[in-house]
Amino acid sequence: MSATLSAQEDLDIQVRELTRVDAVSWNQRVESVPEGHICQTTHVEAFHMVTGGGYEPVYLVAENSSGEILGQLLLLKGFHLAPELFTRPWLKGMLPVCRSLFDIYTWSHGPLIFDRACPEPVFGALLQKVDEMARRDTYMVRQATLPHFAAGEELEGNSGTDLEEMGFARSEKATFYVELDCPIEDLWSGLKASARKNLKKLIASETLEVVELDEVNKVRSYWQMLVETQRRSEHFVSYRTFEEFKADFWDSPHAQGVLKGLLVQTPLGQPIAGLLFRVFNGWIQELGVAYTDYSIEHKIYGQDLIKWHLIQWGQRNGCRIYDLMGVDVGANEKKKQGIYQFKAKWGGRLCQYGVYDKIYAPWRAGVMNMGTRLARRIRGN
Repeated sequence: MSATLSAQEDLDIQVRELTRVDAVSWNQRVESVPEGHICQTTHVEAFHMVTGGGYEPVYLVAENSSGEILGQLLLLKGFHLAPELFTRPWLKGMLPVCRSLFDIYTWSHGPLIFDRACPEPVFGALLQKVDEMARRDTYMVRQATLPHFAAGEELEGNSGTDLEEMGFARSEKATFYVELDCPIEDLWSGLKASARKNLKKLIASETLEVVELDEVNKVRSYWQMLVETQRRSEHFVSYRTFEEFKADFWDSPHAQGVLKGLLVQTPLGQPIAGLLFRVFNGWIQELGVAYTDYSIEHKIYGQDLIKWHLIQWGQRNGCRIYDLMGVDVGANEKKKQGIYQFKAKWGGRLCQYGVYDKIYAPWRAGVMNMGTRLARRIRGN
């Protein structure tokens, strides 16, 4: 018997699924630990449901014999390609069949452990519960990630070792974290020289300004840029009408106080670039980078101005970490190299972390892989 299993028995840890969740209490517990991330809050439910019900939330808690909650995990269950089907009318009817055959479990930035004195058995109990549920309900766990920590905040025992021992395969990903808990002068000096040079030029020219998305016309301008950006990148268009975007995304109760946005425009109000971001528990997470064809043609670098404005905003508002949302380390593709270089110039700490997958029904995984390859070939990717 492993030490973790023995400790679980000694503590009498029970893991159960909540049939009803008190959103306030759940989110307060997430916020009670420094690694508590918005991806483990009830806010995420709306962000995943708006594109056709891609994922449904599953709330798990680990309790001791007294009913004290020692840890928790928000799982998401669904079909990871649902947005692509939902936004293509001729494929939308396939969604129920795909969900019945190809549902997965996934999670981000969890489990969260509140018993800091003895984290390992709580962590292990939650992971074992996921393994049992996935074996019964889905064909795989896909793209699961553990909590990320700021420098010096690591929690012993909260690692990927247990997952690998349970048969999960680990792949590596990375992102940049700009750590904002320092004077603004230090953040400025931490920028690469190229970033400071571009910013000085943009600020001195007074040709662009950054404004918040605080009225309907600005939100509409952002949506128009988002559609432009997605079409230019040959991605599916998330929202084909402004009314859908505003109602399902921007006006969602889960977005209030959490979802924010910035717009770069000329003094005459012509939009150049935009950015959505979520703020929770001192973390800033980018959501939607958008910029116009006009800005590309005229080499107007609005995203530089937005990044620096958001760094300043986060520092002023007591945020701790600005997550630039992913880079490819050592990529050979020129486009990915360019993204890496752009994000690296903002003075962030490169955070490399594990992403975990486990297949429970190999034949269904094989069918899904063939379907994914076929879809990519049809799209020309």
